[in-house]
Amino acid sequence: MLLLSRYKRKELPHRLIRIHESLVEDMIAHFEKGRITREKMKEARKAVKLALKLAKKKKINPGVKITQAREVLEELREEVQYTRKVVRATAEEMEKAIQHIEEERIGEVQALIDRARERFRNKEIEKGLDLLKEAQGKMTKKVLDKTRQAILAGIHSEVKKLKYELEERSRKKASK
Repeated sequence: MLLLSRYKRKELPHRLIRIHESLVEDMIAHFEKGRITREKMKEARKAVKLALKLAKKKKINPGVKITQAREVLEELREEVQYTRKVVRATAEEMEKAIQHIEEERIGEVQALIDRARERFRNKEIEKGLDLLKEAQGKMTKKVLDKTRQAILAGIHSEVKKLKYELEERSRKKASK
């Protein structure tokens, strides 16, 4: 989990923008200077260099070396595609969380207040008071139980599936 302690003085939207900027910088740095990226690019450059050497000096088709360079670049493309997939899944998960929060924190209370207003207009004072008390109770509740249940307990969420898939990929690469 990202620590938000360094962003305490700002509101949540500003903190999210800062986190976004940090993540974008990390992604760029990863694909510029990351160890795996450097190794793959080095391997691709070597293959292209040998292909040029074979084509110039021996006047033969350097298809094997060109294929090797393409395969290495395809591996990098897969890494970029996987990153894109993770970003999409996390963005969808965040949007779903925001919708749940909005519904539980604002939507339910606002609906109760609107119904209380209608009761007061219809001269049903007791029913209106009951609805206002219920709304007040929901507003004092600090924990968003339904949201926590829906988002955090979602064992089969897309993000968690990708997390396990990423761990599996890491294990396979380590065993090679």
